Amino acid sequence: MKSPPLLVAVLVACIIVLGFNYWVASSRSMDLQGRVMDLEGKVRRAAAERGAVEQKKNEFQGELEKQRQQIDKIQSLHSFQMENVNRVHQEEKVVLMSNITVNDRLIQSLREHLKELQTEYGKLQLDVYWFQKNQTNLQRKFSYDLSQCINQMKELKEQCEERIDELRKKNIDVPQIKENKDVAEDSR
Repeated sequence: MKSPPLLVAVLVACIIVLGFNYWVASSRSMDLQGRVMDLEGKVRRAAAERGAVEQKKNEFQGELEKQRQQIDKIQSLHSFQMENVNRVHQEEKVVLMSNITVNDRLIQSLREHLKELQTEYGKLQLDVYWFQKNQTNLQRKFSYDLSQCINQMKELKEQCEERIDELRKKNIDVPQIKENKDVAEDSR
């Protein structure tokens, strides 16, 4: 059987086309297998990285949980301390308010006492003024009375001397009067 050359050429062309397609398909397949291998490597690396990330995530979550517990402890301790500070502050505030009230009352009573003392002081100053005025008046009166008394004593002395002179003239016992005069001068 002889095949027509055209059929052989077509078969050869088909074989060439099929060979070329096979070669193209196999090279594509090789490229795809290479890509698949790369992708599988990337997937493995991604899986390994994901595992590492998951492990780090778990570690961070553990750390985060520990930190949350520490924060909770710190917050509870802080709350306890704040309650104590607030309680102490309230107690001190009550004591200070009590002291302020007592001090206000004391200040008010001292002010009232000061007013009373100032009133008394004013009265005493007025009394001192009147006393000084009366003393001045009394001193003037005393000076006046003293001068009057001295003047009267001088007049009486003069009258006495005149009487003594009159009595001498009348011849009455002069030595007796002289003795009286000496006694009167001694008594001064």
